[in-house]
Amino acid sequence: MRPGTFILNPFTHPDPTGPDALRLIEDGSANMIAYGALFLANPDLPRRLASGGPFNTPDPTTFYGGDHRGYTDYPTLPA
Repeated sequence: MRPGTFILNPFTHPDPTGPDALRLIEDGSANMIAYGALFLANPDLPRRLASGGPFNTPDPTTFYGGDHRGYTDYPTLPA
């Protein structure tokens, strides 16, 4: 592998990139994984990945909707 950090955003259509993508770090395919929609739906995604979930499901009907819905209204895990 080349020197540097390789950030991979795996193509997982139609599902969002999920926790199973972490295997790509474990097997050496990537140094980091980029999470898009799953991060939008889970503002506390690092904590959820570390604990194994649960994960909120992204709602694509709210993407690029012009207001806060789909960006700031997903629930977080209790403290």
